[in-house]
Amino acid sequence: MPSARLPDFVIVGAARCGTTSLYAYLREHPEVFMSPEKETDYFSLGDLPPEDVPRNASAYRARTLADYERLFAGAGSARAVGEASPTYLFYPRSAERMQRLLPEAKVVCILRDPVERAYSHFALARKMGFEAEEDFEAAVALERERWAGDRSMRFTYTRASLYHDGLRAFLARYPRERTLVLPFEELAADPASTMRTVYAFVGVDPSFTPHVSVVHNRSMLPKSGLVREAFGRPFRLRRFLQRNLPPRLVTRLGNLIMRRPPRIPPDTRARMLPLFVDDVRRLEELLGRDLSAWRSI
Repeated sequence: MPSARLPDFVIVGAARCGTTSLYAYLREHPEVFMSPEKETDYFSLGDLPPEDVPRNASAYRARTLADYERLFAGAGSARAVGEASPTYLFYPRSAERMQRLLPEAKVVCILRDPVERAYSHFALARKMGFEAEEDFEAAVALERERWAGDRSMRFTYTRASLYHDGLRAFLARYPRERTLVLPFEELAADPASTMRTVYAFVGVDPSFTPHVSVVHNRSMLPKSGLVREAFGRPFRLRRFLQRNLPPRLVTRLGNLIMRRPPRIPPDTRARMLPLFVDDVRRLEELLGRDLSAWRSI
C-alpha cells in the first residue's frame, strides 16, 4: 500500500459538465486539498505503455503512481483530499484501477443533457483550435473516422455523451452511499446550493460559500485568431496561467478575450436526440431518476 496520502474523493466526470467549476469551488474550501493539476488522468491513462497512449492524450497527466502520489504531497492535515479527471468516466479501465488504489474513496459524477454536452465539447475544440469544421453536425459526421485513428477524447462529441456504461462501472465497485451523481443543470441554476451538497458529501463544512459568480471553463470561442493561437496549441500560455493564478482570475481573463458561441439550433438538437435516447433510458433505470428532459426538444 502507498505511504503517501491519496484522495478521499474523486470527480470522475463527465467532460464539459461543470467539472472545472466543481474543482475550482472545492479548491477554494479551506478544509479541502485538491491536486494542483486538474485532470491527472492517472486511472484512465497512467501506467500505459507508450504505444497504447492515445495520440492526442494530455502530455501532463500522472504517468505513474509516483507521479500521482507527488500531486498530493501538500495535502497536510486537510479534512478532505480530492482530484478531478473527467476521462475516468470515459475510459473503461478507470473504475477498476481506482477501486484497487482507492477502495474507500467517494465518487462524484456530474452529468449533463447529452446533446448540450456534445455541443459544448465541439465549442471547446473550436476554442482550442483543434476543430477545423465550423458546423457541429459536420464534425459529428467525422467522429467515427477520427476515433479510428485517435483514441483520445479530442473529438468524442457524441461518444463522451453516452454515460451509462461508464457510470455503471463505478456503481458496481462503489456503494451508492459513497457515490454522488449531480445534474449539471442544478449546478448551473443554483451553484451555492449544489456546493453545499458537495461539501457535505466529501465531509467538510457545508456553510462555506465559494465564488460561485465565476463559472469556469465555459464554452467560449476566441475573439480573434491570435487569441486562439495563444490559448490553443501548444497550451503554453493557458497552462502558465492555470498554474500561477487562482482559477477565478484565469476564468475572468478568458471571459474578456472570448465570446459565447451561438446556442444549438432546435432543428439540430432534434436530429441529434436519437443518438442518445437509448443511453438516457438505461441511465434512468440505473439511477432511478426521470431524465425525460434530456430526451425532448
